[in-house]
Parts: sequence; structure tokens; C-alpha cells
Amino acid sequence: MALCDLERGVPLRILAVVHVTRAAIGIVIGLVVIGCGDEPDAPVVSEEVAPAPVVPRTETRATPDPLYGADGELLESDEVVAGLRLPRGLRPILSQDRRHVYGSDVPLVKMQRYFGPRLVTGQVDTRPSGRATFVDAVPRDVRGGEVRLDVTIEPASGTATRVEIVERMPAPISAPPEEETLREAREAWRQAD
Repeated sequence: MALCDLERGVPLRILAVVHVTRAAIGIVIGLVVIGCGDEPDAPVVSEEVAPAPVVPRTETRATPDPLYGADGELLESDEVVAGLRLPRGLRPILSQDRRHVYGSDVPLVKMQRYFGPRLVTGQVDTRPSGRATFVDAVPRDVRGGEVRLDVTIEPASGTATRVEIVERMPAPISAPPEEETLREAREAWRQAD
């Protein structure tokens, strides 16, 4: 038994195959470990497909109109209520009949500085909260019919500002004489009886 391992009784050919198999398995495991390393693979470049050209976006975002001018004061918007041009930065909250309410993130003082020179009035009511009401005001430089307004600018929640514009009812063109008013009242009392 020259071709046998005398101590174990296993033929040498079988031992050689076992050793070769173990070596092959070791090499495969080693290659797998090397291939699964932390380094990223080099990018694969295909010569068959040309990269797509970079096309700049044609859609442009519209930048909002600035709220403030170079002097730091509010700019006028395109919206007009009863002859009064409103500032930029107002969001409509309510508009019913002769009452218009707006909200804004513009600071209260800046909003009051905007409306002050644009309203002609003999009475401005102020409160400690910062609220200001321009009472029975007429918009400056108004053309055509004159509408009197009560414009209130007051703080809202947080740093927000609330603007309320109330159009006052116009005064009657001519008041009826006192005698006519008394006669109409007496007639209404008679019909009620």
C-alpha cells in the first residue's frame, strides 16, 4: 500500500483531492470577501450610449413683487377699495357689502405709516394695544365721488396685522324739512292704531 497514508488508511489520491478542494474553497471565499469590501465600485461607462445633454429648466419661478421700496416703506398694490389704494402684503379675509377685512404679516407700525399719509381725517383714535382707527377719513387724491371710510389697523395674533376698512353710508343729498318728517311720523302713528 504505497499509495496509502499508512497511519490513517486513506489513499493519497483522495487526500490530494481534499486538499485541492479546500484550497479552491478558500480562494473563492477570499475573492468574495475582497469583492464585498467597503470601497465603491468604479463607475461603469458605456461607450454605446452617449450621456443625455443637460438642458436648463425653461420654467422660471415668478419672484413675488417686493413688499418694500428702497426707502423701506410699503409699496402700493393694484387693489383699490373706495378710492384708497391698498399696500402690498394684504390677504383678503372678508369682503361684505361695505366692510373689507385683510390680514398681513407686515409689522403694525409699517402698515400704519402706509395708511396715515393716504387718509385725510380730523380724528384718529388710538389704543394702548397699538390699534389706530382713522375715523370718517377720505382717501387723499381720490377722483370722482367721495366715500368716507373708517380704517382700523390693529395687531392680530403673533406679529400679524389686521386691517379693516368700513365704507360709511353717504349722507343724504338733502335732508327733508322738519315739517315733512313730523307729518310722515304722525301718519305712520295713525296707520299703526
